[in-house]
Amino acid sequence: MSKKTDTKEIDVVKGFSELEEITKWFEAGETDLDIGVEKFERAMLVADALKKRLLVAENKIKEIKKNYSII
Repeated sequence: MSKKTDTKEIDVVKGFSELEEITKWFEAGETDLDIGVEKFERAMLVADALKKRLLVAENKIKEIKKNYSII
């Protein structure tokens, strides 16, 4: 994944996996401030991309349900 995460490019499973790895790093008590800031920024980028990707999927499901009157 590139530094700038495009919503369409992010793989949902890999994105959540990356967030889990970052969380483990913080939970391990690492103390390098610069690395911590970089990891936090990356986590926010990935989380935002995942949120957008999931919103797109949710809207698509709503549209499908609407087309088939399954509301």
